[in-house]
Amino acid sequence: MIGSNKSIERRARPFVLYGMALLILLVVVGAGRRPPEAADAPIAVLDQADDELGLLLQRARSADEALRQVEGIYSEEVAPIQAVLKSYRNDEELTREIAVALVREAHRANLEPRVLLSVLLVENPALEPNARSFVGAVGLMQVMPLHRGHWKACRPDLESIESNICHGAQIFASYLRQSDGNVDRALLRYNGCVRGTNTPNCHGYPSWVYARAGKVSMMTWTANAQAHHERPHVMRH
Repeated sequence: MIGSNKSIERRARPFVLYGMALLILLVVVGAGRRPPEAADAPIAVLDQADDELGLLLQRARSADEALRQVEGIYSEEVAPIQAVLKSYRNDEELTREIAVALVREAHRANLEPRVLLSVLLVENPALEPNARSFVGAVGLMQVMPLHRGHWKACRPDLESIESNICHGAQIFASYLRQSDGNVDRALLRYNGCVRGTNTPNCHGYPSWVYARAGKVSMMTWTANAQAHHERPHVMRH
């Protein structure tokens, strides 16, 4: 029996080896026949990560450029106007909010921000956002309620700083167009002094604005010169 078992084992051994070789071959061939997406999955993931990284870098560069532009606008336009406003009212937060609104709304209305500032300083030198005149004019730019909601660029809330300055800028820009660029007549219209006399001696209104404008320009130039002097110098090789 022992001899017989050994004989059977010898005869079966080639079949066992053949079976093992076939199994190994099937495993190898099966691995080579994996779906392409499965085989290339690591490469696809790397490609996607590379694309996303490139997009993030592009967004970072855009954000950096936008930040530099904002910083430039603030230092060149907003900060000098805020310095002027602080000479009328020493309130950092309020003057910053007013300065930002003046620059933004002046550019939106295609006006020089210092012109808008000069009008504001004649209308409301105390910088009282909630001020009301005896004829009902409201806020920093002393806007008459009849103008409320007539300008798509502005919210109808005349009591807010941003909306009030927006109304003032749009109204003055409109009067300037109606006056064919004649600043005197635009200022008189803004003060209601073309056909009426709501304000005593209102025909002197343009001169008052020009006087403020001269002071504003002097203070702005001074603020710019000081900022430039205090800016650290970078040595270039």
